[in-house]
Amino acid sequence: MPLNLPIVELVLDRGDIGLGFNIRGGIDLPHAPNDTGIFVTRIKEDGAAFKDRRLKEGDKILEVNGKNIERVTHNEAVQIFITAGNVVRMKVQHGAYAYIMKNIEAGRGFQRGSSSKKYIACAVVFLAIAGIGVFVVLRQRQQAS
Repeated sequence: MPLNLPIVELVLDRGDIGLGFNIRGGIDLPHAPNDTGIFVTRIKEDGAAFKDRRLKEGDKILEVNGKNIERVTHNEAVQIFITAGNVVRMKVQHGAYAYIMKNIEAGRGFQRGSSSKKYIACAVVFLAIAGIGVFVVLRQRQQAS
């Protein structure tokens, strides 16, 4: 799921040197807390990304050549990059990792599903109290008759 950050399209020419960056993440090996996306963790000085200067460590990659990679395993993402061809189009969110960490530290934390869990917990407590109330009323009526 994209974060509340702008999405930028980048085009890199792999050339003889390669794309020149490392990635981490995936649904099987999340890199960022509560986010299974693919993140750039290192830019190599001799690669296309370094020469282009737009891709940065901490960027989240959303798409590669039109293929959404937000919900793939790490190895699937690696294979997508390996087979992407010489011209690689990516949609990225700059600074996504720092954005996630800042929001977690500020207590706004991207705890996916946590608000739903709170509502469910409140509903369970409410229903339990209501159930006890019904039981008490029925018990009083039974004793009165």
